[in-house]
Amino acid sequence: MKILFTGNYLIDYNRTKILADGLKKLGHTIIDFPFTKKSKANQEKIKDLSKTVDFVFLPCFTHTEVKFVKSYCGQTPLVFDPLISRYLTKVFDYKLVSRWGISALRNFYRDKTPMQLADLVLTDTIEHKKYFNKTFGVPLEKMEVLYIGNNFSDYDYSETVKNKKFKVGFYGGFIPLQGVLTILEAISILKGEDIDFELIGNGFEYEKALKYIKKHNLDFVSLPGWLNQKDLADRINTFDVALGIFGQGEKTSLVIPNKIYHYASSKLAIITKSTPAISEVFIDKDDIYLVDGSAKSIAQAILDLKSNTVLKDTLAKNAYEKMKNNFTEIHVAKSFLLSVEKIL
Repeated sequence: MKILFTGNYLIDYNRTKILADGLKKLGHTIIDFPFTKKSKANQEKIKDLSKTVDFVFLPCFTHTEVKFVKSYCGQTPLVFDPLISRYLTKVFDYKLVSRWGISALRNFYRDKTPMQLADLVLTDTIEHKKYFNKTFGVPLEKMEVLYIGNNFSDYDYSETVKNKKFKVGFYGGFIPLQGVLTILEAISILKGEDIDFELIGNGFEYEKALKYIKKHNLDFVSLPGWLNQKDLADRINTFDVALGIFGQGEKTSLVIPNKIYHYASSKLAIITKSTPAISEVFIDKDDIYLVDGSAKSIAQAILDLKSNTVLKDTLAKNAYEKMKNNFTEIHVAKSFLLSVEKIL
């Protein structure tokens, strides 16, 4: 099969790379045509390329290019993978714009219009599918769930020597849904417990995190900033326990973030907030440790896994096997093609 990947997308973004690598390993051909300008030249290029492929695919975050591509891809089916709702993210998660302002309305239609125009819309969870249906009126039969999964050439378990001291780690963009300030509150509770903590990354709430660390004298928390993918994968393998997401907003309940798949594929015990989306894939106390999202519950979970090595290792082993058996790049690509068959 021949597929056109197009729009203003990042070729190496985790979700897109997993899918592309899986498709290539299955023997399919991908034509990459990322663009930033809706120019006459790009219009003609899309017209020409669309005639040579089985379908056109717009990867995540390409909301504003769907209408342009749909206008020039002719009868070739168009598949759109929004991954996020811009409306939910900007209005309710980041709270960057007023719920009742013109910017909110603009972001609402930046979600609704491309989803209505696409022949098939992908979602990363069942919960996200329900949200798109309820909020934007996208028919359920027009959407298919494609879990993010993991590319094992990027993130995999390795026999890295662990630190002598028990180590709890996290990585992310310090965005609201991750609940970094709640994690720091949990770390404050665990002062003096002989545990190392490492929070990798930076972003939206990074400065707030620095102020919290200074105020509460958490100088034992390591903040290395962003790491490249190879170094990040290596560093994750030094964790004994990994922390997921603990945000309070609606978005937290809709997603299974990249990091959860990466932790599981690195054979780590994972602590994260119990949500409907997480429970679509993972089972509490079988392959993950679910908490109510409060600092106290996170702190208690960390202590439980520190003291119960059998439980920690069982969660890690079961999560790893689940990834290997169901969520590799090959599994994701096969699932993707099954979903697309309905419009071909």
